[in-house]
Amino acid sequence: MEIDRIIEPRSKNLKKEGVTRMKSLLGKLGVILIGLAIVGCAEVWGADWKLFGDHDNYLIYYDTQNITRPSKNIVRVWIRWDYTKKGVMDMVGKFGKKYENLDYLKYLCEINCVEKMIRYLSATYYDNKGKVILSLSYSPEQYSIVPESIAESLYKEVCK
Repeated sequence: MEIDRIIEPRSKNLKKEGVTRMKSLLGKLGVILIGLAIVGCAEVWGADWKLFGDHDNYLIYYDTQNITRPSKNIVRVWIRWDYTKKGVMDMVGKFGKKYENLDYLKYLCEINCVEKMIRYLSATYYDNKGKVILSLSYSPEQYSIVPESIAESLYKEVCK
């Protein structure tokens, strides 16, 4: 009997402690999940992708939120190519299985609005999990913007 009196109150306290701990863990888990959701959506919140071109292999967007002007006539802009299934198959055919999970490509480029020239600064290919497949940096060479090209469509959007 004496043992029952000692064990019983303690078991009730353990149940209360267990419930309190469980509530505390669930609260922490909720905070962690909300934090992960915010981090996961950071790119979506930090960019406003506007469609400006398409092709059988991809849809092409530019980031309207993060356009900068390093000098009077220069516009710096991010471009995103979202690959279609056909586009992914073409990339795999050209460059190998490394691209079988290709999702999108992001370019950073500068456009000289007065001289109608474009310069590519960097390009990064991402898979469908957001991991980098390949990242490239380019030389400072500028190219003329060809009439009726994707570059001209972008030029018309950002050099208004």
